Amino acid sequence: MKAIIPVAGKGSRLAPYGLVRQKCLLPVAGRPILEHILNRLTDAGVTDITLIIGHLGEQVQEFCRTYKKANFNFVEQKEQLGLGHAIYQGLKHSHEPVVIVLGDSILDLNYKKLLSSTNSTIGVDYVPDPQRFGIVELVDNQIVNVVEKPTKPRSNLALIGIYYISSQKKLVEGLEYLMNNDIRTKKEYQLTDAFSIMIKRGHIFESLKIDTCMDCGVPESMLSTNLKLLEMENNNAIHSSVIIEDSDLYHCTISENCIVKDSNLKNVIMLEGSKVFNSSLEDQIIGFKECVDGSQS
Repeated sequence: MKAIIPVAGKGSRLAPYGLVRQKCLLPVAGRPILEHILNRLTDAGVTDITLIIGHLGEQVQEFCRTYKKANFNFVEQKEQLGLGHAIYQGLKHSHEPVVIVLGDSILDLNYKKLLSSTNSTIGVDYVPDPQRFGIVELVDNQIVNVVEKPTKPRSNLALIGIYYISSQKKLVEGLEYLMNNDIRTKKEYQLTDAFSIMIKRGHIFESLKIDTCMDCGVPESMLSTNLKLLEMENNNAIHSSVIIEDSDLYHCTISENCIVKDSNLKNVIMLEGSKVFNSSLEDQIIGFKECVDGSQS
């Protein structure tokens, strides 16, 4: 089974951290977001993985050289023309299936059930703000309509970021129809629009409810995901190089070469080289080489 993971985005919603480090490599619960995603795929038997790279793509390639459980192929998206365009770069004109997983969410679901599907299957979940998502409409369990970020959504059942496509060729044809006719939504070629084309041509899509979606696309959701993962283990994730003195830490990710002294931290992510002194912090990201000293405030 082949997987495609798009990780070409510039990470503007995670600025300034995503401008320095590819956003999929920012840490939650002590590991890069991408590593959490890869572990779930490889545990389900997916080892042939294509990464669509762009912004800071060399960092992604460097990380993957250290990840030994999968074989990687890298394709550069030279123009930012949307998610549909990004995925198109990694597809083949083949009837072999493919699983597509977005690079900014960690998803818990029955991966083996998804990968054994007969028909194309999309991971979905109910959301409170459907205007921000691709939204699906169902008849029984079959998807009959997909709309990208509708202003007046007819459903709050959203695409959550994982898609099993039973035929790469059918998706290629849908995306090529969009690009050949310059059909864009919000100025981009959207994966959801290609799905709509496929549905109109008779391709069957089913839905699969996601158990847990841990979004990492903005600082607030990245912190909530860090907390959720570390609460499962009732633990912190602290690099061996970290110096901690006279401090209490709860559910924190502390990266390489950080220093914490005389502080109380709860659900804090410290990026490489950062320092915290004399502070009580909760639900915060401390940037690369940033120094927080409560005695100076």
